[in-house]
Amino acid sequence: MAIRFDRPVVRRPALPLTERDERDLALLREDTPEREALARLAGASVPPGASEGLLLHTLLEVALLRVREEVEAIGYAEWARQRAATETDRRAVARRRPPSWADDE
Repeated sequence: MAIRFDRPVVRRPALPLTERDERDLALLREDTPEREALARLAGASVPPGASEGLLLHTLLEVALLRVREEVEAIGYAEWARQRAATETDRRAVARRRPPSWADDE
């Protein structure tokens, strides 16, 4: 039984697979912890009997999600670095400025 994609397929590229890739895909075809982990990461079940194309597409979606998460983390780290630098500059300026009470007599 072939499981269909929920969106139109626009291209079916060839994908070279190593022996290890073949072993890993075999694990994902069976009811294994690897397939359960893939389903959790994908946020959707990977049904028994899923086609190789569906398994590979699910792996691609999980990988792209992880890449997006990494890009966000890098962005947040850069924002935090810039914010810390701005805070350091603000404090340095405040230290150089005479206190408000300095002119009081």
